Amino acid sequence: MNRIMKNFTDLLHVKVIPSDPRTITFYERYGFRQYDNYSATVKKNMQNKD
Repeated sequence: MNRIMKNFTDLLHVKVIPSDPRTITFYERYGFRQYDNYSATVKKNMQNKD
């Protein structure tokens, strides 16, 4: 996952919509967060401030 995420360092948000809710904990280990009433998990890149 870290190798994949290196391709997205220039993006402010990366959204993943897991088809299986059991995978949400996997994404949370890599900094993704699930918001209330939102089916996607989101990782915000705070280093990209443009």
